[in-house]
Amino acid sequence: MAQKGWLVQLDKCTGCDSCTIACKSENNTRPLSSPLPFKNGRSVLPDQVSYRWVVKKEAGVYPNPTLTFVTCACNHCQHPACMASCPVSNVNDPSNESNAIFKRASDGIVLINQNVCIGCKNCIQACPYGAPQFNSQTKKMEKCTFCLHRQEAGFLPACVTTCVGNAIQLVDNFNVNESGMNRPNDFADPSLTVPSVKFEPTI
Repeated sequence: MAQKGWLVQLDKCTGCDSCTIACKSENNTRPLSSPLPFKNGRSVLPDQVSYRWVVKKEAGVYPNPTLTFVTCACNHCQHPACMASCPVSNVNDPSNESNAIFKRASDGIVLINQNVCIGCKNCIQACPYGAPQFNSQTKKMEKCTFCLHRQEAGFLPACVTTCVGNAIQLVDNFNVNESGMNRPNDFADPSLTVPSVKFEPTI
């Protein structure tokens, strides 16, 4: 099976969140409009769905503290835990598009079939990377699609195009032997799902 994947260059990420904003804009994820900032005198956070986000990781002690930024999204794993946990998906037939969660044989992209998903949230509990997102409006699960619609039109994913430091790159022929290579601290053990992402470490 062919596999697309990510290369994340940690030393180039500035934590600007451009990738997060580009992803939300491209995929029109919730909230489609912001709620009133106050309700009964208390602040409320908007109900939101984000396919990509940036984790800020502090380490070290004075006088040598460090701050690392890690851009995160679905890793389109070789053995998706989301699919294995899904009651309306068959891991013995992973590329079957009648599954709620399926993995395309042509490029390894893991997708959620909105017509089949029952919104049970099992995949949220199973995914070690926090990729599946619950849309409280549709009552369905969503996640990164690798901007499949853009790739089919000949464009790169929105996060890749927008990244000001070129920290995110698309790998067309991902080598599964490099799964999780140079992963930052606290990144889940790659042997769990064999994620299609590798990192270049901070200098």
